[in-house]
Amino acid sequence: MNSLPFKTIEGKKEVLLSAPHVYAHRRPRLSMAYKTGEPLTDTILEEVCKNSNSFGIVLTTESDFDPNYHKEQRNPYKQEIRKIIKENKIKYFIDIHGLKDGHMYDIAVYYPTQFRKSIILSKLLQRNLERGELRGLNIAIFRFPNRLGETLGEFGASTLRVPSVQIEVARYIRESTKLRNEFVKNLSEVISKELI
Repeated sequence: MNSLPFKTIEGKKEVLLSAPHVYAHRRPRLSMAYKTGEPLTDTILEEVCKNSNSFGIVLTTESDFDPNYHKEQRNPYKQEIRKIIKENKIKYFIDIHGLKDGHMYDIAVYYPTQFRKSIILSKLLQRNLERGELRGLNIAIFRFPNRLGETLGEFGASTLRVPSVQIEVARYIRESTKLRNEFVKNLSEVISKELI
């Protein structure tokens, strides 16, 4: 029985997807307050994993640590990512998040600085996510900002040496069955057809 607050999904494709913020999680702050979760990122991950036969890791309950912030030594989520990547010779890592309300774009793709293959992956995703019902979306690409924590995308690229990105999806896309399904379809197709 896994007592950790996440589950893993077995796959065959050498791609690992992550949804670390589905539920509330705690960052090291004086207030000890929880950061709210990002609903439906787990649904997106599970469907994409099923469609593309990719590996997955997803938060399954509230957590006293932030899988995307805490360093590996105190972060069982990152420890599991290391294990999955090494044991399955993962070639790409895609971390799925919810985009905060109020942005002037619909999807953000973050890449770690100085990792050319991660930049190429970002541009590939940008080109291929804006299709069908999602045509006309504003998809922005950003470098990860310098901060105290180490995002999963940075961990994947700098520590594990795997092209890595973080995708943030607007709430209206996640909450609309039609738009969410189109996002899942487009991301699944990119993984299945483009990531060899």
